[in-house]
Amino acid sequence: MNTKVRIHFCFDKPDRFFSRETVKFFSVHRTFLILLCVLVVFLFYGNSSPLVDQDEAAYAGFSRSMMEKGDFLSMDFPYSTPHRKPPLHFWITSFLFKIFGPTEWVLRLFPAICILGTSLLTYHLAHIIYGQRTALYAFSILSFSLYFPLNGKIALVDSLLVFFSMLGFVSLYHWIISYKKIFVFLFWLSVSLGLLVKGPPVLIFLGGTCVLLLSINQIRSKMWKLRPFLWLPVSLLPLLLWGYFSWQKDNGVLIRWMLDWYIFRRATDPVFGQSGPPGTYLMLFAITLFPWTRIYLSFLNEYGWKLIAYLKTEGLKLFKNLLPWNWEGIDSNFTPKRFLLMGLGFSWFFYECLASKLPSYPLSAYPILAIILGDQLSRKHNQIYMYRLYLTVSLIMIAILSFVILPKFSELRMDTKKVADIIRTLVPPEETLHSFGNQGIPSFAYYYHRPIQEITWDEIQTTKGYLLIAESDFLIGKGLGLEWETKGEPFSIFAYDRNKKLTLRLVKTKKD
Repeated sequence: MNTKVRIHFCFDKPDRFFSRETVKFFSVHRTFLILLCVLVVFLFYGNSSPLVDQDEAAYAGFSRSMMEKGDFLSMDFPYSTPHRKPPLHFWITSFLFKIFGPTEWVLRLFPAICILGTSLLTYHLAHIIYGQRTALYAFSILSFSLYFPLNGKIALVDSLLVFFSMLGFVSLYHWIISYKKIFVFLFWLSVSLGLLVKGPPVLIFLGGTCVLLLSINQIRSKMWKLRPFLWLPVSLLPLLLWGYFSWQKDNGVLIRWMLDWYIFRRATDPVFGQSGPPGTYLMLFAITLFPWTRIYLSFLNEYGWKLIAYLKTEGLKLFKNLLPWNWEGIDSNFTPKRFLLMGLGFSWFFYECLASKLPSYPLSAYPILAIILGDQLSRKHNQIYMYRLYLTVSLIMIAILSFVILPKFSELRMDTKKVADIIRTLVPPEETLHSFGNQGIPSFAYYYHRPIQEITWDEIQTTKGYLLIAESDFLIGKGLGLEWETKGEPFSIFAYDRNKKLTLRLVKTKKD
C-alpha cells in the first residue's frame, strides 16, 4: 500500500494526507532556519557588481579617501557634494577597506549584515509578542518582499540606520515589559549610533515613539525612567564631538551645509525633485511589500474601518487625545499592538507630511509593518495556504532578482568602469582631470581613482590641461573659438539613475 505524502509548510496537526515525518521536518523552527539560509545567500551573493550611482558610489569614494588620506573628517569626492552624511558609515567602511581591500563586495558587507540583523530583530520581537508562528510570518514578509532586502545589496547608510532604529525599538519594548537596565543602555546606544549614521531620523522615530507612549498612564513612569534629560545629551556627545572637530577643520562649512540640506530644506522643499502628497507612502507600500500586498490591504481595510467607527462615536476626541495636556484623563492600557501602531507614527505617518519624498525615509516602518501583517495573516482561517502561496511567489521573485534582473542591471553599470579605464590611459598620471557640466557620475570618479577637479563655465576658458565635458558643451566651446584638441572618440555612458545617455568628450587645451 503506497503512502501518499504532500510536502507542505504546515504547522498545524497533520491530517490524514500528511506523513508525520513531513510535518516534523517542516516545523516552524526548521522552516525559519531554511529561510534564513536563503536570505543569507541572497544578501551576500553577487555583491561584486559595479557601483550604483549616485549614493553608493559617493559613499565608496568618501570611505576610500578616508582610508588613503587618514583624514576622517573631510568628505571631499568628485560629484558627491549632495551625498555627505554624518560619518559612522564611512568610518566603518574605511576600516573594512583597510583590512580586506577597497572592493565592491567589502563595501556592501556591513550593509548586508545590518539588513540581516534587522530581519532577525523583527523575528525576535514578533516571537516575544505573538509567538513562533507569527514571528516566522513577520520574518518572511520583511525578508522576502520586493524592496526591503535590496537595501542589503546596495551600500547605503539606510541599512545601518534601520538596524539601529530597530535595535532601539526592540530595547524599548523589553524595557517596558522587563524593567532591566541593560535595555536602557541599548536604547540610548541605538540613538547615539543612529545619530552618527544619518542625524535626526533615528531621533524622530525613537523619540517620537517615546513621546506617544507617555500618553499611556500604565507605563508613563517607566518612560520617564529612561532619564531622557540625562541620557539624551550623553547620546548626542559623539555627534557633537564630530561636529566640533569638523567645524574646527573647515570653519563650519560642512555642518552649516548639513543643517540646511538635511533639516531646513527637506521639511519644506523636495530634494532631487522627488516629492509627493500625503498618502504617497501609503500607496508605495502596496508595491514594495509585494507579494504580501493583499495582507497589507487587509490591514488597511480593518484599521481604516475601526478609525471611521471611532470618529463616528468619539468625533474630534481622537485629535484632542493627541494633545499632551489631555493625557492624564486617558484611561488606556499598554498592549503590544498599541506599541507597534505608535511605532508607525514616527516611522511612517510623520514622513507623509514632508514635502520631500524618498523611498528610504519610512524604512524603519517596514519591520513594524511586517510584524503587524504577520499577526494579520495568523488570524486568517486559511493562513497556511495563503502563507505557502505568498512565500512561493516570494522565493521565485528572489530567484529572478538574483539570477536575472540584478546581473542585467550590473551590465548597465559597466559603462562608467570601462570609460574610466580608457581615460586613465589617455591622461598622464601626473595630470589633473578637469570636469565641467556637473556630470553626476561619482562611480566614474571612483574607478578613475586619480585627481578630478570640477570647474565652472568661467574657469573653463582659462583652465589648461585635460577636460572632460559633455558633447553639447564641446560644440559650444568650439563655436566660441576655444582651442581644444580631442582625445579619442566620444564616450557614451548610460546614466540609469536618470534614464538617459551621457555623451562625453575628453579634450586637451592647446599650448600657447
